[in-house]
Amino acid sequence: MQGTRKTIHLKKAHEGSLHRDWNVPAGQPIPAAQLEEALHSTDSAERKRAPFAENAGHFQPPNRDR
Repeated sequence: MQGTRKTIHLKKAHEGSLHRDWNVPAGQPIPAAQLEEALHSTDSAERKRAPFAENAGHFQPPNRDR
C-alpha cells in the first residue's frame, strides 16, 4: 500500500494518561521500574497502558518532508 502512514492515534483525553497516573512530568520518560510495576497493577486500564507506553517509546514518526 502506497501512501499509508503508520502513526499512533490517541484521543486527546488519553494522551499522557500513564504520566498522570504515575505523577511523571510530561516530556520525561517513565522509569522502567514504574512501567514494570504498572504491568502488574490491580487497575486493568493501567496494565493495558504500560505495554503501549513501552512500545510508543520506540516509535519514530514518519518523515514529514516527503
